[in-house]
Amino acid sequence: MCPRAAAALLCALAACAPRVREAPPARVEAVAVGGATVRLEYGPQDEREARRVAAALAWAVPRAEQWGPLRAPVTIVLQPSHAALEAAVHRPGYPWLRAWARYDAIELQSPRTWNRFFPPAAAELEELLAHELTHCAMYQQAGSAWSWPWLEIPLWFREGMASVTAGQGYKRTRPAELRAFWARPSGGAADGVAGSAGGARAGAAGDPIADPEPLYQAQPELVYGAAHLAFQFLLDRYGADRVRQVLAGMREGHAFPGAFRRAIGLTPAEFEGEFRRYVAWQDWAGR
Repeated sequence: MCPRAAAALLCALAACAPRVREAPPARVEAVAVGGATVRLEYGPQDEREARRVAAALAWAVPRAEQWGPLRAPVTIVLQPSHAALEAAVHRPGYPWLRAWARYDAIELQSPRTWNRFFPPAAAELEELLAHELTHCAMYQQAGSAWSWPWLEIPLWFREGMASVTAGQGYKRTRPAELRAFWARPSGGAADGVAGSAGGARAGAAGDPIADPEPLYQAQPELVYGAAHLAFQFLLDRYGADRVRQVLAGMREGHAFPGAFRRAIGLTPAEFEGEFRRYVAWQDWAGR
């Protein structure tokens, strides 16, 4: 099974698998933001965190809906611990994970458990919710409740759109670091430039754009940073309207590769090669 098909299968299994919780949430409430409805599910220990999440939605929902309205209500489940989050999304061994989004649901580790000493700032919570809600908006614009896991959307597009929309570039890998990774013998072509339209030469160690799964667990900064940079490059070169055309093409029945080619004029692999050349040929010294 190819890496992208395997990634799609993992997403589908996570989407269809039953949620696992340490204790069933005792409270449910609906929050309206514009035309969107977000349901909060939480236990009594997280009543204060639910209030913080509800307040953050006023900023996060409009950010996510720049790609199109949330067509279906989204349920945010506050998981009482990191272990509960990992169990709910079937991703053990991801200590950095704070949330996981599906078509109409977000599993969110309770912010009170993010660190031992002080709660996250309001802006940090707003960013994370905007990031996760962008996933929901993307999936809802691109497909249906049953089709979205099978659209073959690459990780760089999914996470790049979410990171750029949430304004998280300040915390991402810089271009020089990505260039250095690709310049290594194991990172692709010897000069850091794709040797063919196929983009990166994905070896056993993986590639942050072409084959991110081998890197995702241990090197999330590299994977998320590359995704952010690639999506920003896509926006700067082709514009937001053509990105929306990619989503519309998937909703019309095309998988991501076909929808991307129709909207952008390149195959995803050709775009990945274009992005690699852009990174390799820039003078990033001091940036």
